Amino acid sequence: MHHGHDKHHRHDQRTENGDGGTVNDVSYAERSWVPLAITVELNDRSLRVGGSRTPLSHLNMVAMADAFLRGQWLGGGGAERPLDGLPTGSGVVPVVRASGSVKPVKARRAREFADALGQLALRRSGGADAVAVAAAQARGEGVPLWIDSPPPGARAHRPHHRDRGPPAGARKRLGRGHPVVRLRGPYGMP
Repeated sequence: MHHGHDKHHRHDQRTENGDGGTVNDVSYAERSWVPLAITVELNDRSLRVGGSRTPLSHLNMVAMADAFLRGQWLGGGGAERPLDGLPTGSGVVPVVRASGSVKPVKARRAREFADALGQLALRRSGGADAVAVAAAQARGEGVPLWIDSPPPGARAHRPHHRDRGPPAGARKRLGRGHPVVRLRGPYGMP
């Protein structure tokens, strides 16, 4: 369905930079002719909602991929709802941060956005087998996957001066036989 103010993009479209090269694979994008409209863009590096960007390394991609593989969508407090229950039109899609908190994202094509984020989360988490291993490990340790940071071996993000890495308050596994601990950074909870 096409809206007059909304320009649709196909999944995995590449965006050109000024010198003809490409910058990021775009999985989902909204455009508007209205200058102050809040739009959503998901690419291989970040989620942009309006003027705010969240690096994908700040999201709990493994937990979202796990729910997505089971035909569910993960929300606040670990609550899940059927993926098919998300509206095809405008709706709010919860996005789980590495800390376990949720960022509600209002997307014009909610189901399409959730599908794009679920597929991207699955790819970035190493595929279905890696997600199943992480979920089994979390169950074995008694730690819900949605409040756990990505497992060791997950694609790392190299922070720079504006990006201090995953939000403070993430849970970390120290290894077999050690308890899961909660780490708190100098900036507190996001």
